[in-house]
Amino acid sequence: MLYFGLLISFFLEYVRPGAYLPIIDATKIGTIIPLIVFVGSIFHKDPVDNKKLFQHSNSRWLLFFLGLLVLSVLTADVTLYSFDKFKLVLGYLFWYFMIVKLVTDMNKLRWLFIVLVLSHILLIILNPQLILNPETRSYIRGAPFLGDGNDFSLSACILIPMCIFLIIDTKSKLARMVYVVSLLVLIIAIIGTQSRGASIALASVFLFIWWSGQKKVLGLFILGTIGVIIINYAPDVYFGRMSSIANYEQEGSAMGRIIAWKTAIRMAKENPVLGVGSGHFPVKLGTEFRPPEFGDSNLPWLTAHSIYFLILGELGLPGIIFLLAMLIGNYSRLKRLHQKIRDSNEESASNYGRLFLMLNASLIAYAIGGAFLSAAYYPHLYVIAAMIVAASYIYEMETSNIDDTQKQKRSENYNHPEDK
Repeated sequence: MLYFGLLISFFLEYVRPGAYLPIIDATKIGTIIPLIVFVGSIFHKDPVDNKKLFQHSNSRWLLFFLGLLVLSVLTADVTLYSFDKFKLVLGYLFWYFMIVKLVTDMNKLRWLFIVLVLSHILLIILNPQLILNPETRSYIRGAPFLGDGNDFSLSACILIPMCIFLIIDTKSKLARMVYVVSLLVLIIAIIGTQSRGASIALASVFLFIWWSGQKKVLGLFILGTIGVIIINYAPDVYFGRMSSIANYEQEGSAMGRIIAWKTAIRMAKENPVLGVGSGHFPVKLGTEFRPPEFGDSNLPWLTAHSIYFLILGELGLPGIIFLLAMLIGNYSRLKRLHQKIRDSNEESASNYGRLFLMLNASLIAYAIGGAFLSAAYYPHLYVIAAMIVAASYIYEMETSNIDDTQKQKRSENYNHPEDK
């Protein structure tokens, strides 16, 4: 029951159906259900108890980050700005806790992937302009961290490896067809948003999967097919925006990012330990750290447009250490697990090898796409980190059960040898 509540809470948070049916918001189920599930998961001990959860390095790093946010609330100029970020991250850490405690087998992890993918497909259906009008940059109704096209496309990039895993994993032809269509719709939606950062992340994801996979020729064919779809669907304005990546000096949006990144470095130099405070980047850029490039002209209070520079500016060196530790540490952990399974040549574990590969691809999507978006306080990192912990524990339990079974069989054969 708690697990189904977890799936419902994901659907409610990502889709925000209350934006389309106000009665849903009036019932407050988007808050009530996650809280009930969280409280219930505290007392859920099998197979991962609270002690085991907090022994994982991801849990410790996330608690460290939460501590930084608490310190920011106590020291920042505007307490409300920092407190808002603290509440957001605390809620996503509840999700982290619930995922690790409740997603305890491969089937439950599959269904979490399915809910996330189908939630994004539903958002596209509810906002069809994303794919029907690719010449115009569109916005998503209701979804706070998916409202902007850039934000939505980053989330879609993160989900694409999970969708690929579902395609490979399923034995049902109908389900495979649904996942393939979902994959194509997500790709088309990314192109429709005209997001340059997401396009770079998308290309990086497919190249990483192709490079890490064993079927290189088939992979090239699939990449070529996707390339043909993009070329035939994408409007001229999309290719114009992509070409501006090389000529960023002539593009206002790109130059605005670079100015914001330079400002983040100045913030960190002056406040290396505490930063300027979580939630304070725009106001500090517009006042205390006003970029000299603007002179006396009016200056919009820009955000950092990068998870790295946002964290560096707002939380200083401890913040960027946390972020890099999470990204590099989890990438290395998943790579080791994937290589271990590949080297073992165990057919029974091959599915876990694919799972670890795709989770690493999702992490890469966040790391690269997030370099161009202020997504540090979005749920993506915390959800991916929780999936990685849950997947590693599931794999450990599966291999432990196999080892116990083999030991039991050897013991039975020893105690009851066959008659010759």
